[in-house]
Amino acid sequence: MYQLSELQKYLKRINAGHLLDVATGEGDFLLYLLESFSSFDSATGLDINNENLKIARNKIGRQKVDFIHGNIRKIPFEDHFFDTITVSNSLHHFDNPVKAIQSMLRVLIPGGLVVINEMVNEHLNPAQQTHFEYHSLKAEIDTAAGGYHHKIYTRDELMEIIRESALEPALLITSEDPPIIFSHEKMWQFFHKLDDFVNNASHLPNGLIFEQRAQRIKEMIETCGFQKPPQIGILAYKD
Repeated sequence: MYQLSELQKYLKRINAGHLLDVATGEGDFLLYLLESFSSFDSATGLDINNENLKIARNKIGRQKVDFIHGNIRKIPFEDHFFDTITVSNSLHHFDNPVKAIQSMLRVLIPGGLVVINEMVNEHLNPAQQTHFEYHSLKAEIDTAAGGYHHKIYTRDELMEIIRESALEPALLITSEDPPIIFSHEKMWQFFHKLDDFVNNASHLPNGLIFEQRAQRIKEMIETCGFQKPPQIGILAYKD
């Protein structure tokens, strides 16, 4: 679940109008948005993975939201369709994040709001470094398997992507740190995910190396706990 209280304070002042959440995944950020904006006229979640959309639909429950299977490269809506477009912790999944943002801008009205939330790899404490190593392993396995998954960007890398996209940030909000996870139940969940990662990578050339790294990450989790890296909320308006 998202705990971005500073970003929420700003969103509480805004009517999102017709809202599109890109790469909505399992719906956590979309649910946060629906609870954060002062109001909205319609909401749509877009994702390339149908299984994720099924989970998101169940998570959102009875709130009126449309879920669309689609690709960021070709968003299936006409120009200037939405008032607000959001994306969270997904730019590093796009092989060309600049073009991805430009694709979002195509379906956004002039003066419309873009909200980008992204983890950044800077000033990490030991628990956040554990998360970074966990995420980096998953990114390398995904890429070795033929997909695309970039490691977490630094703040400067992220801001360069925004500039190249011809967006001018109106507001930057750095999130407060979430609690460090030390519970045995949560640790077991991450251990189970790591086991899934390496089992799916066992046939790859670096399968043994991935397995050894996963074991080191488990040891880091037990020692340091687990905490998301800092997140930056970027709000910008389309010219």
